[in-house]
Amino acid sequence: FPKAVIPEDIIKDFSNIEIVMGSTKFINCAVANDSGIAHMLSTKYCPVIKLFGHKDSNKFTPQHKNLIPINSSEFNSRDVKIIPTVRVIKEINKVIGWTIER
Repeated sequence: FPKAVIPEDIIKDFSNIEIVMGSTKFINCAVANDSGIAHMLSTKYCPVIKLFGHKDSNKFTPQHKNLIPINSSEFNSRDVKIIPTVRVIKEINKVIGWTIER
């Protein structure tokens, strides 16, 4: 994703929560584990792909078109690190409308 932006590299006058929540209106897609950052990104302005390990996404993620959970249980594990990068990239591509030809 050559055009990926790290807001903290550009915005110098604000920090932390202001950047995260304020930038959601301008982000095409965000990826985060189920954490405070993911909750701050879940303003419903930008799609958020939330990665779940031992927690149940059905219990902790409300149904909304911009909240896309990926569970490690899909891969017979409770460890979020087991989620394949390819699976995450597949969801990113769906969200931003890219197709990859092979």
